[in-house]
Amino acid sequence: MASRAAGTILFAAIAMAANAALAAAQQSGAPQLSLPIACEPGKTCFIQNYVDIDPGPGVQDFACGAATYEGHKGVDFRLQSAAETSKAIAVLASADGTVKGVRDGMTDIFVSRGGGMESVKDRECGNGVVIDHGGGWETQYCHLRKGSVAVKSGEAITRGQRLGDTGFSGAADFAHVHLQVRHNNEVIDPFTGQPQNAICLKDTAAVAGLWQEATAKALAYTDGQALGSGFTGILPTKDTVEDQHAPELPTATSPQLVYFARFMNLRAGDQVQISLTGPQGFAVGDPGKPVDRPKATWLSFSGKKLTQAAWPPGRYSGKAALVRGGKTVSETSAVFDLAP
Repeated sequence: MASRAAGTILFAAIAMAANAALAAAQQSGAPQLSLPIACEPGKTCFIQNYVDIDPGPGVQDFACGAATYEGHKGVDFRLQSAAETSKAIAVLASADGTVKGVRDGMTDIFVSRGGGMESVKDRECGNGVVIDHGGGWETQYCHLRKGSVAVKSGEAITRGQRLGDTGFSGAADFAHVHLQVRHNNEVIDPFTGQPQNAICLKDTAAVAGLWQEATAKALAYTDGQALGSGFTGILPTKDTVEDQHAPELPTATSPQLVYFARFMNLRAGDQVQISLTGPQGFAVGDPGKPVDRPKATWLSFSGKKLTQAAWPPGRYSGKAALVRGGKTVSETSAVFDLAP
C-alpha cells in the first residue's frame, strides 16, 4: 500500500513538473501546433516514430513506449507507401512564422537502397523547410518531395500554408514528413513541450503538449497500429509494399492468392493473426508466431497456391489482428472481388 501511494505521489510530481515546463514554454511564446501534413491520422497517415527522450543508449518515447529509435529528434508522419507521394500530399506549416531556410533538389530514394547514410551526410533532412516562430522557437520539416518546395527564405508563412509535398528525400526509408521542434536550438517534444531528455508519462493526457486541442485529439498515442492490408497474386516483400502498398492483384490464374497485412511498432511477443475466406469453401487461418523483438514495421501474409485450373470467381475477404497479451490492439481487413 505504501509503495503504491509513493508511486502515485511520484507520478503526480512528474505530471506537475511537466505542466510547469509546458506553462513556462507557453509563456515564452511557444507556438501552438497544427498538423504538418494534409492527411487523416490513423487512416491516410500514421506516426511511425516519436521523439526519443532517453538520453542514454536505449530508446523511449514520451509515453514510456519504444515507438522511436536512438537519438530521434522529431515526429515522423508516414504514408502507407512511396506510391502515395504521387498524389502530392501537402506538407503544411504548423504555425505562423517566417521561413528561415529551405533546400530542394535532392532525389527521392530510400537511403538504404541508394548510397547509404554517407551519401546524405550533413543533408539528412533532405529537401526541407525551417520556419522561425519568434522567441527562439522554430519548426523544421524534412524529406519533402524533390521539386515541390513552394516557399523561399524570408517569406512570411501562415498556419496551414503548403510548404511542399511529402516525399522520401534525404535519410528516409519510407515516405514521410519529419517534424522537429526547437527552442533556442534545443529539441522539444511537441507532445509534452519538454526537452528531449525528459521523463516519460504513463498518462499521456497528463499534459497538453504544444498541439492545438483538436490536433492533440487526432494524434492520440498509439503503440502498435495497422498500416493496411490487401490481396496480391505475388509473394509480397517489405520492399514491394513500401514502394507500392497494393502490389499486383490476383488474377484467375495467379500462381498464388495471398492476403497481406502491415503493422507498425510491434513489441516483443506480439502476434499477427490472419484469416481469409472465399468462394467454394476457400479458407485460411494463420495464428502467427510471436515476434522475438520490437519491430518498427511488420509484414504478415497468408494464402494458398493454385492447384487447379483457376481460382473460383467471387469475393475473397481477409482480416488481420495484432494481438498483444491475448488482446487485439489493432486490426485491418480487406476484400477482393475476382471476376469470372
